[in-house]
Amino acid sequence: MSKYSTLFYKVYHWIAMIPGKISWSKKTYITVTDKTELAKVLASGYYIILTGERHHLSSIIVSFLSWAKTGIWANYTHALMNCDNITDPTDTASFKFVEATGVGVHYSTFDQVFACDSVCLLTPNNIDNAEWTKIIDALLKQQGKPYDDLFDLSDDTHVSCVELVLNALRAVNYAEEFADLHRLIEQEKNLVPQMYRTCTDFMVKYEK
Repeated sequence: MSKYSTLFYKVYHWIAMIPGKISWSKKTYITVTDKTELAKVLASGYYIILTGERHHLSSIIVSFLSWAKTGIWANYTHALMNCDNITDPTDTASFKFVEATGVGVHYSTFDQVFACDSVCLLTPNNIDNAEWTKIIDALLKQQGKPYDDLFDLSDDTHVSCVELVLNALRAVNYAEEFADLHRLIEQEKNLVPQMYRTCTDFMVKYEK
């Protein structure tokens, strides 16, 4: 029997979903000007996207767990990727993103993704167009998978936000292209969104 089918997991999953439903008044957010700049960068290619929110209990918990695991209080608590080929930065309604949230892996819109307080766009250091195609294909194949609130990197039947991105990156020569990411995962025995930001395998193309 899969661990995701046990009564223990069902109870755990119910409890784990509660923090995501608790939030408070938003005091800071990505501005319209910020979104215009974001759209210009997104229209130029594919990116690993990190976002952070200060008004959700679940985000505070992720930041705390990141601090407990790595010694760094996480500014970013969610990871996802864009998957469209839209080159017009004014056509944000056509931008398409894939993310893993409590409801599973699904598509999201520009405005849904960037209703946040902080954002960072990352690109791998040495990925060519052919490799990007493989990465995006692997990303899209995860559509519909259930959310992994056990955060088990070894089981790809369920995926968390960081696992969604990691599984996509594994479609190329992962050991060579993402050696530092692999080192960090081995060192920490897990993966949190902030680790993508600190990893030397990626370049920051935009950060706010």
